[in-house]
Amino acid sequence: MHLVVNALILVAVIVTLFTIATYVARAWTWRQLAACDEEPPLGLFAAGAAFVAEVFAAIAVVALVPAGWFLSPRDMQTRPRGPLVLVHGWSLNRGCWWWMRRRLARDGFGPIYAFEYPSLSADVETAAEQLKAFLDGLGPQAAPLTLIGHSLGGLVIRYLARRHRIPSVRRLVTLGTPHYGTLLAAPRSPWQKRLAPGSALINQLNALDRVPFQYDVIALYSTFDAMILPWTNARYPEAFNIQVSGIGHNMMLFSPRFYVLLRENLATPLH
Repeated sequence: MHLVVNALILVAVIVTLFTIATYVARAWTWRQLAACDEEPPLGLFAAGAAFVAEVFAAIAVVALVPAGWFLSPRDMQTRPRGPLVLVHGWSLNRGCWWWMRRRLARDGFGPIYAFEYPSLSADVETAAEQLKAFLDGLGPQAAPLTLIGHSLGGLVIRYLARRHRIPSVRRLVTLGTPHYGTLLAAPRSPWQKRLAPGSALINQLNALDRVPFQYDVIALYSTFDAMILPWTNARYPEAFNIQVSGIGHNMMLFSPRFYVLLRENLATPLH
């Protein structure tokens, strides 16, 4: 037991230091890039509270990884607001959706499927093909489907929608997705460079993109996101973009305020 507690403390310290480093990088980027000048000021107290919330959210998503190993990928209960497929972000698994999945079910969405894929390599192409096979396995009775992707998961959804026309899918929703890459990924390993602004993958996704004209596409993002640098890269041209402030990258999965926006837009009738 003592060993487990020490391990948890170590994880919390590492996650906290990493989160601090990302916000240092965010502050530097804000000073270097004119695009970041559009950020509305939060104020010292609000920014401090948002940072603390993000630290706890980052610790929570890491702590929920083991829970994801046992969490069922399918909540098969049919509910009036229709089926959803949740696609997690980099280095996580279906456990990160635990809080949001419970609330979506409570508010009448279902069945709810939590798609899982190997995400450490940022192999968006392979993950998109795996997602297609997963959706094909659901059959036409699952339509009309809404796909929700957090962070890297949003790029997986975009790649799928560009490569395949899937009639059962009607709506795509991205949460804090680096649609134009992130400078946080630029200078390091090969998988990180895939997510850098101007990379081959990012350019491919944004070249002659017809996805927003073929599906109902919603992009939610936050000006306080320190994983997407600059935060303006989380905007998705031609989609319905919703900007919030004071919510960090991982806190999007837990914030009641962010969830209300998501729920309201999911409840909008499909045309």
